[in-house]
Amino acid sequence: MKKMILAATATAALAMLASCNKHTDEIADSATGSVVKITLTDKTPETRAFFDQTAAAESWEKKIGTLTLFVFDGNGDAVLQRKFTAAEISGQTATIPVPDAAPGQTYSFYAIANGSALSGIGTLDDLRSQTESEIADYNGTFDEVTTKAKRSAGFTMTGSATKAIAAAGQTTTVQIALERLVSKVAVQATTDSKFAATYPGRVRIASATVSRAASSVFYFDVGTSHSGGTQNREHSGGTMPLFAAQTFSHTQAAKEQSGKYANLFYIYGNEDDKAAESVLLTLEGIYDHDGDFGTTDDQMPVSYESELAGDSGKAINRNTYRRVTVNISGLTGADVAVTITPADWEGPFNQDVNIGM
Repeated sequence: MKKMILAATATAALAMLASCNKHTDEIADSATGSVVKITLTDKTPETRAFFDQTAAAESWEKKIGTLTLFVFDGNGDAVLQRKFTAAEISGQTATIPVPDAAPGQTYSFYAIANGSALSGIGTLDDLRSQTESEIADYNGTFDEVTTKAKRSAGFTMTGSATKAIAAAGQTTTVQIALERLVSKVAVQATTDSKFAATYPGRVRIASATVSRAASSVFYFDVGTSHSGGTQNREHSGGTMPLFAAQTFSHTQAAKEQSGKYANLFYIYGNEDDKAAESVLLTLEGIYDHDGDFGTTDDQMPVSYESELAGDSGKAINRNTYRRVTVNISGLTGADVAVTITPADWEGPFNQDVNIGM
């Protein structure tokens, strides 16, 4: 689940504050404070091929173009909003003074990579109420999404951690694990031996569609969100909806690869242990009786559907990879068998679907 690690170290020495590169538009001059050193470490494995079982992230899935750090005190009030410079992102390190921080005080550190610019963040509740509604921008044709980030800013990643400032002269270490807001869904469909033994001809999958997917997602999940329905969560200003309606849909032409049909989608996920509506996967294709798709008088349309539920019917977690194998055994989707094993992006959900029995 962890794609990038932000390692932060802080000391309460005023001499260090004096030597810092201050950002006067973001940090007020202070007689006291602590210095936080942020180090970015890429812990993602090497890139793998489409539908590979290792589920390693592609280079464009883990690239950081922008990074903003938000720091809140123990009361949930914002004390710092800091944008990393291009040089700091490239060098994977930055030294940041936190004004008025004292040993023993607890601070919360929130990071957003590649997200849209946020303003008016005065409290932690303000930040937790922010959402992204750009899921359409992540999706495109198969060739597009398997070679680059379709969303121009890249993949939004977020993470947070809470830490008490260490005693004077000691180092405070903070680690923030960044996760993508999206879940990756790779689909591979093919007819099996039972189909070949029962029917002449062939099935060609023309397209795949994901529907009933969330149209927006909170930047930060506190463990109580819900991917379908109308639940709310409490915050100091009242209640706010946990998740948007599942109205997103995207159709992608299938890519034929050695007799198998491939598709790749991104959908918003969350962190939740409650039951949730399932995202729907629909395959549309043509059955040709003699196997010659150059003639059309012996063809008929076919359609297959399968729900992409989370583990044991739970919500689909963000930053997970779902590897969906569709085995076509007939001409209808009346019988569907689904097996799901939970895993992080480094190790895929394996979902085998046997349809058309």
